[in-house]
Amino acid sequence: MKIHIVLVWTILLLFFSGCAAPKETARDETVEVSVNAVEESDTTVHELLIFDSDFDRWFARNSRPISFYDHQYLKRWNATLTREWNTISAPSTIRDCRPVSYLDYDSGIDYGKELDYKLFYYFRYMHQRCRLFSQTPGQWR
Repeated sequence: MKIHIVLVWTILLLFFSGCAAPKETARDETVEVSVNAVEESDTTVHELLIFDSDFDRWFARNSRPISFYDHQYLKRWNATLTREWNTISAPSTIRDCRPVSYLDYDSGIDYGKELDYKLFYYFRYMHQRCRLFSQTPGQWR
């Protein structure tokens, strides 16, 4: 009988400790973005990985339709902004604004309009947050 009481108390203790509110953890503010190539049989599929939890919400509120932009316009600006992104080396006053990843973006490769569109908007998002770029499209000002 004593073992049953101890067992019930142990189960209740484990149950209630599992139901406790999660503790607030420090948020990692590292911003990382990468363009990856995934080999699928005879074709290469490129994907854009953005590790910034605020970007998707910002993108949904601020993006124009993809048809608004010409694909060549997106490619030209992405090539320019990628070069500047890759050369930024001075620490920023805002800890999470310094680019931590090198982007291997080649304007000669067709990444597809959707990837170019999302990368273009990621650069815009980062410029809005941190003023990273010296050259920007006129509509960003």
